[in-house]
Amino acid sequence: MDHTFHFISGLPRSGSTLLSAILKQNPRIHAAMSSPIGHIFRAIFNAMGADNEFSVFLNETQKRALLEGLFTAYYGSMDEPREVIFDTNRL
Repeated sequence: MDHTFHFISGLPRSGSTLLSAILKQNPRIHAAMSSPIGHIFRAIFNAMGADNEFSVFLNETQKRALLEGLFTAYYGSMDEPREVIFDTNRL
């Protein structure tokens, strides 16, 4: 299933949790209050950076594919896959 990803960004107490709660009432939409994907993304992104000796083995296309695949793998393996994804992790 192809997904459309959106990211909700906002300062604390700005209404992003309320927005997620309203959006997730639609059965086509997944909008969790928070997800671990931001932390996982940052760890993989940093591991592919210049500080890692193995980063020379990855070109920009491979790096992009790995990071995009992370979202597809995480949201594609949900018990009830949704067409539209809203991620509210503030990272």
